[in-house]
Amino acid sequence: MKLFIFTIVWYLPLIISIRMVHSRSVSCSCNLDSTGMTMICDNVHSLIAYQQCIHEQLSLQTDIKLRRGGVITNLTIKHHRLSSLSNGLLQFSYGNIYYQLNDLRYLYIVQGKLRQVDNRALILIQQALEYLDLSNNEFEYMPKISNNNEEYSNLEKLILSHNQIQHLTISDIRAYNRLEELDLSFNRLQYID
Repeated sequence: MKLFIFTIVWYLPLIISIRMVHSRSVSCSCNLDSTGMTMICDNVHSLIAYQQCIHEQLSLQTDIKLRRGGVITNLTIKHHRLSSLSNGLLQFSYGNIYYQLNDLRYLYIVQGKLRQVDNRALILIQQALEYLDLSNNEFEYMPKISNNNEEYSNLEKLILSHNQIQHLTISDIRAYNRLEELDLSFNRLQYID
């Protein structure tokens, strides 16, 4: 009996730590491709969890620019629980390292709970962004990614399919002077002003 209790007491911290590592890895995962240009994050429950996942992936890199997120051009966040995008998505500090994803041209934040985009959330990539996919979220209106939409001069495709958008005004899209494709399919559009 003493041996049994000793064994449990001895291995209990190990079992707990394995369970904690497993639960942390299940909650969020980010993977950087071999080129260092594409990052895919899955199962993101919060902004802090996302930042931790990015940190864990980029801290493994040897190139200093890559380690800080400087060469990533394609970011996908899927199966997430983010309800709002804030400026902590693209630039943040984690520990003593400052990350800045300022070269993004393609941004996919899909299959989640997103309802709004803060006005300055994407300001860091306003000149580089070409493709923005916010499909399969919970938007009820066309998100305003800036107070001054003409700042996004290279945005060519905006995908908002499979949301709950009911109303669209021409002024919501007029300022995107290079916009070639706006996908609002599978929404609840009732009228356009």
